[in-house]
Amino acid sequence: MFELGKDVYIYEAVRTDIGLAVSGSNHKIGFYEPETLQKNGCLEYHTDQLTQMRSREASLFTCSIDRQIARWDLRQALTSPAQVFKADDPLLSFDISANNALLVGGSRLNDSYSANITFWDPRAPSTPIKVFENSHSDDVSQINCCPSASNQFLSGSTDGLLCTFDVNQADEDDALLYVANTNASVAKCGYFGPNSQFIYAQSDMETLQLWTDDSTQLTDFGDVRDIKESGIPIDYMVGFQYDDQAQRLYMVSGTNDGDLNLLHVGAGSFEHIQTLSSGHSAIVRAFGWDICQGWAVSGGEDGRLSWWSTSVPTTPVVVNSLQQPSGTKKTFGSSNNGSTSASNGNRRFSPY
Repeated sequence: MFELGKDVYIYEAVRTDIGLAVSGSNHKIGFYEPETLQKNGCLEYHTDQLTQMRSREASLFTCSIDRQIARWDLRQALTSPAQVFKADDPLLSFDISANNALLVGGSRLNDSYSANITFWDPRAPSTPIKVFENSHSDDVSQINCCPSASNQFLSGSTDGLLCTFDVNQADEDDALLYVANTNASVAKCGYFGPNSQFIYAQSDMETLQLWTDDSTQLTDFGDVRDIKESGIPIDYMVGFQYDDQAQRLYMVSGTNDGDLNLLHVGAGSFEHIQTLSSGHSAIVRAFGWDICQGWAVSGGEDGRLSWWSTSVPTTPVVVNSLQQPSGTKKTFGSSNNGSTSASNGNRRFSPY
């Protein structure tokens, strides 16, 4: 049974066809109804830390230090995975290509000092189709397949490198298109922009850089904790969200007391959008945001799962555990004519 409480950290929360999938430090995944946060299912399969989840139509993919990626068919009983993809080393990250033809996983540095990127054909999960061994010299912390090009993906590593690959090339040297050196351990990275032509890179030391997809640096913000625009406190970065409609990149930052701030990331500055307060009492690790629909969900080290309206203020309701429910900057790629719920001025909301 998936228990939310002070002893269980929430790692990630993603929207699926059957509700919110929430991963915890107890290696379990719970499913919760949006808005009410009522539990409606549980997955128990992985034997070590869950590192990432990805949602696809009728499927949920889960990744773990136990060296496995599991695909769950959400149309069937959740007793066992529909497919299992196995790697030689603990898996830290993965993604599925835009055409669903390739699964790519990034591994922890092994005893042979190799940090592997492993490839599988989703139609034949039993054996990887190839492995890249030489592009990174430390943990492959991030894998992101390009939304606009099925043959390209991005890897980020604690060695500081961002690597862009063309998977149509079988040889690793030929497949490696571009390398960017951030000079910092990459914690998170990803594509953004109308044609996925830009890359953001967040480090373990809370620094942020923006790059083009051909490894030209656009902006180095340095340590975002030193940025005091609008008096917004930043203790760490939670994640990033790109709004396709407005063509804007947003950063979600947090405080050690559990407050969240949503900021628009410009070419060289931040614009504070709104504050989400009183949902957490400790560091927030998970944040999922549907900008167009005007909702968000967050989870943290306090074991709380909180549902937010990002469009209109509401009465707070915070779920501490299953048993205890409680109560204009320069943009990348377009003008500001896109209308979204996140761009209506500075607001301070509480969860419900």
